[in-house]
Amino acid sequence: MDTSLLPVEEYQDENDIYARSNFMISAKYKSSLYANRLMALSLSKINTASESEEGFLTVKIKGREIKNAFGSRSGDFFRQLDNTARDMTGQTVGYTDADSQSFTYIAAVIKAKYEDGEFAITFHNELKPYLQNLSQNYSTFSLKIMMKWQSTQTFRFYELLKSRMYHRKNDYAPNNNLFRLQFDINELKLCLGIVNAELADVRKILNKSKGTPEIWAKAVEASPEKTYSTWYDFKRKVIDKATKEINDNPECGVKIHKVETLKSGKGGKVYAVVIYAEKTTPGSHKKPAVDVEEIDYDDLSDQIRELIGDIRTKEAKAIGEAARWDMDRIRRNYEYSETKDVEDIVGFMIKAVKEDWAASEKKPRKKSGSPKSSGFSNFDERDYDYDELMAGLTNK
Repeated sequence: MDTSLLPVEEYQDENDIYARSNFMISAKYKSSLYANRLMALSLSKINTASESEEGFLTVKIKGREIKNAFGSRSGDFFRQLDNTARDMTGQTVGYTDADSQSFTYIAAVIKAKYEDGEFAITFHNELKPYLQNLSQNYSTFSLKIMMKWQSTQTFRFYELLKSRMYHRKNDYAPNNNLFRLQFDINELKLCLGIVNAELADVRKILNKSKGTPEIWAKAVEASPEKTYSTWYDFKRKVIDKATKEINDNPECGVKIHKVETLKSGKGGKVYAVVIYAEKTTPGSHKKPAVDVEEIDYDDLSDQIRELIGDIRTKEAKAIGEAARWDMDRIRRNYEYSETKDVEDIVGFMIKAVKEDWAASEKKPRKKSGSPKSSGFSNFDERDYDYDELMAGLTNK
């Protein structure tokens, strides 16, 4: 589906810039790119909303405008809008304060209706202070820019970056346009929707406090969703892709210079990501400029040890070097090893990742005359001689 935005001139200037409360931006929920775009389009028209006696705000948008803005094909439009409206009415925002034994959760969208070619979205009246006439703790966005993001992670990541790009009082800021933004890795997964905060097991844990690194870690661990569970995958498939998309768009007013990680001690797990981002004049950076983070071999070795189990750091590094530190290759070959009877897992893995047995039809042949019908322990042990393989890698 073509998700490109209509030409800029087809939007009215007064409807392009809209404000969003930072409280709403920091809410933890899972949503589709379509839902994020629909919310942005609704917020851009919030000042045209009708208000009921109870204070509920209703924004109306012509179906034709939604189609054009999202580049939807006619056959997809109704199905997409139907599914999105259902998801949006099930989302909640709020907070818990364990110290005072209090919490507040609000169904943000209480009604979504499409009839006679017009979409109407009604917001809970308690959200009105976070929707209209914002005077503090908010960020502004260009509708044209928000409609260009090609993934929900980029959409949400960009929102989070902008919501934190301000200097607190007494901050030392030699460059007022450059910001050091630190995110807890587990909170970031919840905010980006990598882990669905609305799942019962996750929500049960999040409800226990306002939100601390310990609680976020427990919530992520409790989730049955294990997508991008390692830092390597999360960085490569989410952070790096979002960074590239943002830096490839010189009109967005944000340029990411560097991505760093914070670890719990030497060889420890990554617990936070630090983003160095700059506010720029739209269009001022013609070429994307991201400092490529050096490969963290210690971190990757830890991931290999975590994957395989009881092996030494030296052995993990040997496997990593044989695979040219391609974690996908290491992972699929380890999964392949689990289908075989392997006695020397390190030797097997060095050989397997080097030749990528799991992805190749050419698998190692069994030793002729072996009484067993399967099992890598039946192969010539020289094929898996760990010391010999290590020496070969070291001498290259």
